[in-house]
Amino acid sequence: MTLLAAGSACFALIRRNVAAAAILLAVPYAATTSCNLLKGLAERQRPALECVSAQADGFSFPSGHAVGVTTGFLLAALYLSTHTPRIVSKTTLLIAGLGAELVAWSRVFLGAHFSVDVLAGQLLGAGWLAIGALLLHRQSTHRLLREARQAVSDTADEPVP
Repeated sequence: MTLLAAGSACFALIRRNVAAAAILLAVPYAATTSCNLLKGLAERQRPALECVSAQADGFSFPSGHAVGVTTGFLLAALYLSTHTPRIVSKTTLLIAGLGAELVAWSRVFLGAHFSVDVLAGQLLGAGWLAIGALLLHRQSTHRLLREARQAVSDTADEPVP
């Protein structure tokens, strides 16, 4: 998730959008931090199944993987989709959504989490995704208004023939 957040932030920086880059880094970090705080409060033990396929340390509730992929995959896809043609953006969002679901629920199939852990992680991740989407939208709107004001002031400075 760190690489995905860093990659999408680099894409924003290439587009000279520092505010979006900061959002793309800060929101997944905040999501992970809040998940770790909740894990410490809940202190729910992981499933004690003999078929556990993945080694997992720490507490179970909520699923950090579910929080991370719900926030990270979808926030990066959402930002990237605003800069691509419609068919590409829809495909990107679909792949990100399916990927997030597969990763999140693989934790249950591997025996590392209960299903309620994954659901709680997805809800927490969706909350952070909503915050990130709102921040990106507001930042984009402010940027467009700033560019429009700049264009108007540039044309006002031009001499009239």
